[in-house]
Amino acid sequence: MSLKRFKLVKILVVIALAITVSQSILYNNYIIPIFAVAVSFALLMSCKRRVKEVIADERDYEIGGKAARVAIQIFSWIAVVIMFVLYSYRDASSVYEGIALTLAYSVCFLMILYSALFYFFNKK
Repeated sequence: MSLKRFKLVKILVVIALAITVSQSILYNNYIIPIFAVAVSFALLMSCKRRVKEVIADERDYEIGGKAARVAIQIFSWIAVVIMFVLYSYRDASSVYEGIALTLAYSVCFLMILYSALFYFFNKK
């Protein structure tokens, strides 16, 4: 399989998955999306193994790593600012406090996960 054909298959699988998931959620069926994601993943992994060309090289992985690091930093800063704003309005509605704390714990979990994965891959 060529890289061009793999990219086309990938786009078609994503479109089919999006349609399947959205229709399933509209009909309140949450089992089908899980099954559809698993089938799509298996299909894409099967197709990826058949590609004869180079899909990505070390430079692509390095750029992807830098982009992921910067995206995590930007998301964390924006989430912390939003968390402080929502927490300052906790007297207006108790919902704001819950959202702010959920956001704060999510950012903490993201940072801990990033640090753990970085430590793991650095040791490897």
